[in-house]
Amino acid sequence: MLIRFKSNIAGQFIMMGDVALPLLRLAGLSGNTQGAVSGDDLHTALQTLEGALQHMRAVPEDAHDDESDNEPPVAINRRAMPLLEMLQKAKAAEGYVMWQPD
Repeated sequence: MLIRFKSNIAGQFIMMGDVALPLLRLAGLSGNTQGAVSGDDLHTALQTLEGALQHMRAVPEDAHDDESDNEPPVAINRRAMPLLEMLQKAKAAEGYVMWQPD
C-alpha cells in the first residue's frame, strides 16, 4: 500500500505504507491510513517524531541478518526525512499535513 502525504505549504510525496504508518505512530498520531494534522497538534507531532528519531539514532541498529542481500537496510531516520521536512515547513507557515492511501 502507498500513502500520499499532502500539504498546502510543502506539496506532496508518496511513501510505502510499511514505512509511513510506523512514522505516523512515532509522531504520536493515529497511524491510520488517512488523517490530517495542523495547529498545535502539528507542533506536538513534529516534536514527538524528532524526539523518537533522536532516541533511535542513539540506539545501534540490529545487524543485517540476510547475507544474500548485499544492500544495507535504509535507516528509519533517512526514510523519515520527507515527512520531517513537510511537517517543519507546514509548522513554520501555520499550514497542515494530510495523508491518505494512494
